[in-house]
Amino acid sequence: MSFVQYGRQVVSWAVALALTSVVSGCSFGQISATPAPSGPFQVVHVKALDFRWIISPNHLKSGETVKFVVDSVQGVHGFSIVGTNISNSVSQGSAPSIVYWKTPIKGTYTVACNVYCGAGHPTMVTTLKVV
Repeated sequence: MSFVQYGRQVVSWAVALALTSVVSGCSFGQISATPAPSGPFQVVHVKALDFRWIISPNHLKSGETVKFVVDSVQGVHGFSIVGTNISNSVSQGSAPSIVYWKTPIKGTYTVACNVYCGAGHPTMVTTLKVV
């Protein structure tokens, strides 16, 4: 296979993946792991920087709905809470993403970047405490 044929095949796969994402309703903007609540909720601000998170506050009450306002200060990152269905991409310069989550039972939950962001990507983790 020539270089040109290989390039065309890669582009074909990329277009097919993009179309599949659009048809399946994949969203890179606002994701609601829990439907948007009508009542009060705790607001948690999340800032993504290269290889670290700033989350305030990082202690949440069990059984309450939390509204995460996720913003990237540097680069493109993936905000995910390990063991949940929360997974959202954020990029520098874009509007913050909003994610709702009804906190489960008490415990410590890992927040990880699930979009490769450079050499320090594996260390881009922190924790949330549900009390």
